[in-house]
Amino acid sequence: MEMKHGPIYHFPSANGELPITISLIGINYCHSNYINVRNQSRITVIGYVLTGQGRITLDNRTLRPQPGDVFLLPRGRDHQVCADPESAEPWSYIWFNIAGDLAVQLLRSYKLYDSGLVSSAAVEPLFQKAIQLAQSENAREMLNVLPVLFHQIVIRLSNMVHNRNNAYSAQVEKIKQYLDNAIQHSFDSDQLCRQIGLSYKQINRLFKQESGTTVYNYVLIRKLDSAKIMLLDTELTVNEICYRLGYADPQYFSNLFKKKTGMSPSSYRTLHRDKSRS
Repeated sequence: MEMKHGPIYHFPSANGELPITISLIGINYCHSNYINVRNQSRITVIGYVLTGQGRITLDNRTLRPQPGDVFLLPRGRDHQVCADPESAEPWSYIWFNIAGDLAVQLLRSYKLYDSGLVSSAAVEPLFQKAIQLAQSENAREMLNVLPVLFHQIVIRLSNMVHNRNNAYSAQVEKIKQYLDNAIQHSFDSDQLCRQIGLSYKQINRLFKQESGTTVYNYVLIRKLDSAKIMLLDTELTVNEICYRLGYADPQYFSNLFKKKTGMSPSSYRTLHRDKSRS
């Protein structure tokens, strides 16, 4: 008896061993007897569940992905994917088979390597886009497009997991969004109060309760992080960086940077650029 059916799209590569290659994608419509076992798998597998419920085992851990969930099975580990005979409707999912070490490195970098499953993942459009493109694009183009889609999926999943692990109340999330959007402007506490509808004292108390830091310190850290990036990755002068971050006085900015980092902006740029070259 056939265990599954569904379209499979194959994009053979003539380029030898690449850091990442996605030459097979498809949709599985699984029968109740479906099972796929890979010990020390040579590929990374990701899947987006469309209907029903299945069972996946990553090494010794068993999970039950449902519609809207994404399962992630990294290369080099034991995989088992099977239908759940007790599911009320047939199990179906879109899948990518991914070769190369880069897929594993991305999962590690985005802290998804051990997750196995991300529930209620709003990434179906990216999986569906891959299927739609597979029906119209040539193999060479798909070999370029699919790794980009995979990277986008990984980024979205990582952000979802991070946000769930660092959930704020709706009010504090609104404060945080305002502060994040104002990093490249001078901080205006009155405007923040008007936007949130609370006094600055109330805002600061709420924000510190949930984030562990004050509004001022949060903004300062974010500005200094942005300054460090611009010092190392652009040719902007210290004065230009100062103005871009909403500071009117370059001397004040330089003194503040030195107080918090232990060195002037110019010294920070010289030291860390020298390290990157060595």
